[in-house]
Amino acid sequence: MKFRKRDSRKMLKEVARLRGLSVSEVRGQIQDAILEAKNSNDLVQQAEFQRLFGDSTPTPDEFICTVSGSLKF
Repeated sequence: MKFRKRDSRKMLKEVARLRGLSVSEVRGQIQDAILEAKNSNDLVQQAEFQRLFGDSTPTPDEFICTVSGSLKF
């Protein structure tokens, strides 16, 4: 299952509603987590981030869409 950008926007709105936050606050929290993963000292985590995104820093929408495509159920 892979999310599209439209799906990620809906998901962000729902997470914001459930947590009593604004969508921009949720995006900010996700962006912080993305930067933390990108700058991690964990070599495995760094390699996985590099494999998925190269040297770029994804937006929260791009992150959700890309990571959802690599999930295995």
